[in-house]
Amino acid sequence: MDQQIEYFNDGAEFHEIDPLFINADSLMEFAIYERQPCKDSRYRFRCLLVESSSIPKDRLMKLLKSWGKVYIHTDQVKKYHQYLKDNLAYILKHDEIDMVKKTDTLISLSRDVVKESFECNFSFPWSVRQTLENAQRLISQAVEFISDIKSLNEIAKLIGHDYDTHTHSIKVGWLMATFIHANQELFNFDKALELRPFLIQAAVAGLLHDIGKIKIPPNILNKNGKLDNLEYIIIQSHTAYSASLLFDTEISKHAMQAILYHHENEDGSGYPTGLNREHIPLIAKICHIADVFDALTSRRPYKEPKTPFEALKIMTGENPYLDTLKKFEQEAAENIKTPVTAIVRDDYDIKLRRLREREMVEEEALKRVEARVKLRDQGMSHCFDKSLLRRFIITINKSESFELSGLL
Repeated sequence: MDQQIEYFNDGAEFHEIDPLFINADSLMEFAIYERQPCKDSRYRFRCLLVESSSIPKDRLMKLLKSWGKVYIHTDQVKKYHQYLKDNLAYILKHDEIDMVKKTDTLISLSRDVVKESFECNFSFPWSVRQTLENAQRLISQAVEFISDIKSLNEIAKLIGHDYDTHTHSIKVGWLMATFIHANQELFNFDKALELRPFLIQAAVAGLLHDIGKIKIPPNILNKNGKLDNLEYIIIQSHTAYSASLLFDTEISKHAMQAILYHHENEDGSGYPTGLNREHIPLIAKICHIADVFDALTSRRPYKEPKTPFEALKIMTGENPYLDTLKKFEQEAAENIKTPVTAIVRDDYDIKLRRLREREMVEEEALKRVEARVKLRDQGMSHCFDKSLLRRFIITINKSESFELSGLL
């Protein structure tokens, strides 16, 4: 649709944008309008700029700084959205743009990429490759921002929100990039130039680490309560699904390791292969820490979020009931029938008696599921590399938004 020079309406057809988001070096495909009030409760929207190339750069930059609120027509929101994707690096590096606006833009675009990834038709190899390319393209523009220790102040604002797979994936990738940048000596990079592509690989791994969940039935994935043993097994398959979905792409070895092994535990009690200690790739250990930290600090239908301090106290704590926890975990992983027999003697109807006995066994099974979750929260230090977890605490404690000194 060709845009008019001016419009008179109630404003519902227009979308406000920040003029500082406009890159004077980037060709725009949308028109910018100013809004003026009219006498009849309507507004006059007058076109200020059709394309950036029509004005000298210096003049355009002065105009952008002088304009307050500007608008685009809703018919051009899709073009503006594409513009944001193409100019994300410019926006995140702009010193005069409010940090909240930067973060909101990054989160919005990241959510779109993760959402598109989860909606990808994995039957077509080109579609899978496009999914990976979109994630890499987004992260390559944002990597300097998300790996800066100062950005932890922004990610801290997302802590404690309701859990959803898309936002969770963004936070995991963000935390991984920040941690690796602050602890790059762990990886022995030969050249400084090797750091940036590795940070991109790590953040992409975080963004896509749960993509295999598209293969999990929605009634299990979105269950409001705790998972029973069979559902627990099905959920655990998501790491192998993730690896299989991305197998024929050009995803890096390190990213694939993080995606496949991010649920392996230091003592060998994790999944999918039961790796332990030095057999678990370092990037997978980092992904595991970021993943669990965010999961514990997110609100679920069946639990309130932990504070960062509470979450990390659980993660660093020695579990006094570890043997019992491992027994319950093994029962869940192997879908072992609850070792309980129920006998009802005071009902003459055999069908009702059998039904009540089955209900009693199921109730006991549910109690063991609840016990498993509670026991896990008594301490998880057996899951993580202790020195790496300590580094993680030190890293995020550098942000003024976290106070974790009591854990150190």
